[in-house]
Amino acid sequence: MTSPGTVPAVDASVVPTRKGGPWWSAVAIALVLTMVGAAADGVISGQLSWGLRLGFWFGVVAAVLFVRRGSLFTAMVQPPLVLVFGVLVGGIAFTATSGLYATALRVIATFPTMLIGTLLVLMLGGIRIYAQPLRRSTAARPRATAGHH
Repeated sequence: MTSPGTVPAVDASVVPTRKGGPWWSAVAIALVLTMVGAAADGVISGQLSWGLRLGFWFGVVAAVLFVRRGSLFTAMVQPPLVLVFGVLVGGIAFTATSGLYATALRVIATFPTMLIGTLLVLMLGGIRIYAQPLRRSTAARPRATAGHH
């Protein structure tokens, strides 16, 4: 049972007193910010570059911080999929280059971006899992007396 004004651990965001979003909000946050970055690149230079990278990094980090503790899995495994989606859709919608070969090269070229984003998310998600356990530790439970099994 939780006291008034607190949020159950499974529903908490990175801020324990604030309710986090559901699993799909992690996907939405990451995709929207990634696509905003891709759009900025398209408007500024016509090629996917730093806008896509920054949008992706901010998106996946915001997602892992915002999502409820019980939905961290989605936020932690989504970065590669979000970036590939951003490169494919962003490339089609916001750049002049097209073709399977050019698209494949763009996806391959974003590997360092994907690696950095994935490592950030795994680190932050791991910290949240450790710092916001869903169950009480065994030390917090009262011990049974020797006569009661």
